[in-house]
Parts: sequence; C-alpha cells; structure tokens
Amino acid sequence: MAKKNQLLKVLITVLLLIVIFIFYQYNRTAPIISLSVSTDGRYVISAHATEDADRHKPIGQLVLWDIEKKEKTILARNANAFSAFFIPDSHEFMWQDNKNIVHIQNVEGKEIENFPHFQVKTHIMSADKQFYLSSNMEDNGQLYKGYGKDLVPVYTDGSFPFPLTLSMSKDYFLSATAACSVGDYPVAETNLTENPINPNSSKKGSYDEITLWNRHTLKPVAKLNGNCGNTTGLISPDGNWVVTGGENLSNYMWEIHNLNNRQDLAQVNSDLNHENSERYKQKLLPKPDKFKNKQLALNHTVAIAFLTEKDFILLGKSGNKDGFGDELARLFTVGEPWIKAYVEIGNDPSISTNYYQRNLSVSSSPKAHILVTGQATGGGINVYKYHPEKMELEKIWVAD
Repeated sequence: MAKKNQLLKVLITVLLLIVIFIFYQYNRTAPIISLSVSTDGRYVISAHATEDADRHKPIGQLVLWDIEKKEKTILARNANAFSAFFIPDSHEFMWQDNKNIVHIQNVEGKEIENFPHFQVKTHIMSADKQFYLSSNMEDNGQLYKGYGKDLVPVYTDGSFPFPLTLSMSKDYFLSATAACSVGDYPVAETNLTENPINPNSSKKGSYDEITLWNRHTLKPVAKLNGNCGNTTGLISPDGNWVVTGGENLSNYMWEIHNLNNRQDLAQVNSDLNHENSERYKQKLLPKPDKFKNKQLALNHTVAIAFLTEKDFILLGKSGNKDGFGDELARLFTVGEPWIKAYVEIGNDPSISTNYYQRNLSVSSSPKAHILVTGQATGGGINVYKYHPEKMELEKIWVAD
C-alpha cells in the first residue's frame, strides 16, 4: 500500500509538472517586433513573432500590457508582427491579422471597426482616425493613405526596404528607411520635381530614403540627407524637428521650419578626435561618477524615443544576450546637439534593439514620461519612468 501511495504521489507530481509546463508554453510570448504605448502611458500593445518566422509574413501573438496593474493578456495568436499601434489620445489600438484584416479595438475588448487591407509593413493613424497611413509588404513597401474605396497612393515611384519608420505631426509625416546620401549632397533637398506617383514598372526610387511629406497635400517637402545604411527617424512631439539615427554612426536633427538647419548630434568618444577637438572637449558632457563603470560605447542607432515633448534618447544596437551591451543612453533636447545627460537603460534584460528590423519594438509616451522596450532574448517588456527634473530614467517593471 505504501508503495502504491508513493507511486501515486510521483504520478500526480509528474502530471502537475506537465500541466505547469503546458500552461507556461501556452502563455509564453515570442520576441516583440512592434509595440506601442498609449498616450497616457497606461497600456502597451505588442505584436510578436518567433525567430524562425517568415520574414515577409511574420505572424504571432498580440499582447496587451496594463502597466498600472502589471498585467499581461494575450489577445490573439494570428497577428502581423509589424502591426501593433495605439491610436493617439485614446485607449484604442490597431492590429492586423493573418488574413490581412485591420482591427481597431479598445482595451476592454470591444471591436470598434475592421477593414480588409493589404499586408502592412507598418501603419499609423491620427487621433481623430481620419488619417490612416500604411506601407504595403507585397510590393516591398510603397506608401498609401486610407483604405478600401478611399485608398490613395502617396508614393509608388520606389519601395521602402526594412526597416521602415513612419511618424506624424499635425502638418507633416516622415518616412525613414535605409539611406545613403553623404558627401556632396545638400543637408536638405527642397526643390523636388519628381512625381512620387509612378504607375510604370520602371521606378526611379525618388523618395526611398528619408523624406518629409506634407500631410495635407501628400506631396514631398524635403529629402533629408546625411545618413547611410539602416536608418530610423521621428518627428518630435512638438512638431518642430526631425531626428534621425542609424548605421553610419551619425545622428542628425533638422528644424522643420528651417530645413537647412541640420545639427549633428554629439557622439561619445570619437568627438574628442574631431577637427575641433578643443571645442568638443569643452562641450562634451562626461559620464558622471555614478555611471563610470556603466557601458556606453560608440554605437549605431536602432531606435529613437522621446521622453518629453522635446527630450529624446538614442538607443543603439543592444547585446544578443542578457548582461551584454550598452547600459546607458544619451539624452538630448531638440535644438541642441550636445549631450544633455546620460540615463540608465540597463542590459539585464538586454533591450530589443539587437538588430535593425526591431526598430518598432520601442515606444514611449512623452506626456506620461513612459518608455517601453521589448527584450532581446525573450518576449517580455522593460518599462521605464523618466523624471525630467532629475533627468533620470527609472526601470519600474520588467515583465515576461
């Protein structure tokens, strides 16, 4: 009898472990490809895909994170991994399923609207839901406004390679992707004569790189030059600046109302060998003593995040393993090219900027001073609170 009881206990333990393992596997999330933070900083929506997913059609989980309650809810398992986006000033978000239906729903689970569309590489929408901008995947990333019978081509004279970042202000939108315009190029080309709509099979690629567009006319305003390689970019929340960064170790910002005012953002170490090295030595902010043992290397920018209406950080390529890579990020203010402060981002867990195609795995709420990143090695998130008065970044939640 004793042996039977012991065997029964072992069997129950094994069954319990199997149930726990199945539950863990069912609720485990793959790496994040895109995420978006609500304007009030309360919620995060994220879309995931496994590392072996089809690069051109990555399908995975859609997850809602409640930062206040520290809760995670898997909403779907058939999401386009590039499609997570919170509609500004609301608790409504967009995502696309594996049948290319775009859904707009709220955090309570109510579906507000849905519509068939092409498979998106990325998409954004205005707060009033009247301006929907998306890039298609099938033709390698052209640009369209609207959907259904209201679909209007914006750019068909070329195609956007990965990574692609779209951002929007009241009057403009920006498309930022792989670029290479260095040397004798002007800092901004504004006399643009090429038609962005080209129905012919022969494409000129007139505006493939970093382009600022007029949101009202849908016409290109300027090509912004200086980056080379994989590049990302954002319009500042105050609508006055464009900030870009990428693979060529150069990061820039342009004043939108004076586009010839391009400023080269200060690097970490190489600037001390600059031709104006004495000026740089005077202007370059050294790391404070509390960060003297924290890693911050000269690195390529994968993502940019605004922590306030004007303050932003550059996030370089992170380590592929926890405990490796940069622990700090440089903080800047629009209009000023010099480093304003260093903030601690940490590398355990390592953040999700470990390769360029994860440029959409970082998002922020400038109004709430909340920053959220994915993780390099898993499917969780890192949540930070920025304290403007102290210029410090506090990690407030690490979730699996």
